[in-house]
Amino acid sequence: MKKITFEEYKSAIKAHYKVSKLEDVSGILLNPTPAQLRNLCLMKFENGLTSADENIFSLFFHVKEGQDLRKAIDKFDIGKFKPIISFLKAEKDSDNSSRIELAAILVDFCPRPYNKYLNLQSSSEVIKQGGATLVEKKKLVAAGFGIGKGLSKESGVVVNGSVRKKVTIFVAVFLSLFFMGYTIKGVFFPNKECMQWIENHYEPVRCSDDKLGIVHSEIIVPIDGKVIGLVKLNSSGEHEFFKNEKVLIWYYKRNGVIELFNGPGFHPETGKSLKPITNYIIKKYSLK
Repeated sequence: MKKITFEEYKSAIKAHYKVSKLEDVSGILLNPTPAQLRNLCLMKFENGLTSADENIFSLFFHVKEGQDLRKAIDKFDIGKFKPIISFLKAEKDSDNSSRIELAAILVDFCPRPYNKYLNLQSSSEVIKQGGATLVEKKKLVAAGFGIGKGLSKESGVVVNGSVRKKVTIFVAVFLSLFFMGYTIKGVFFPNKECMQWIENHYEPVRCSDDKLGIVHSEIIVPIDGKVIGLVKLNSSGEHEFFKNEKVLIWYYKRNGVIELFNGPGFHPETGKSLKPITNYIIKKYSLK
């Protein structure tokens, strides 16, 4: 069995980058700058990291025990993102593992990190058994479909009637939901593939290549389901800032004025990263 090398892992990340940069609605990955990658790291952090990704962040940003990870990212020397940009663009190679793993996180490459990629790739080495493979059998078991008693090297997978019925029902439900999704999209967003920030929220709008960008001081970008729900809140109103110690409100300071938002991400007008609210900010600016 051939072992997947770290070089192959790096090549897979760079290949994934070529695709993801075209799908990235923020536009950051298309032609990233060090400052933009730092902001992307902040957004990844605010949206939540897996334990493995958090370990990579701590390693790359040299976070010491007890040190706040967000502050470490915010104060990090952005010049150290340049080698990552060069790596992704295939301009200059790198063997720095923490740098490569951070690149994988930024372009959302999966599976990651390398040891997980190595294990999954190794498990995909299959041994043909009749009309099926070991991997296919494992998938059937994992999906909850029983495998018939006739399973053997010679006969492959034997699926009984009840399993076949389950598969048929599953496919029917999947197709129904798939086409229902397109129907809902057609009803609520007919021919509206973009969104525009209007006063304090995003609204779906029609778009064309010549309208993407800043139009009449308003930004029009492709619809992003994770962002379209962002709303600017009334800073003078009453808000629940925390729930079970979890941040519910994010803020941005502009010209000495605090602007509040209902979620993480980037400011729709300045492109700067929104910050999670803190008790210090609440008290300093008399928020309630």
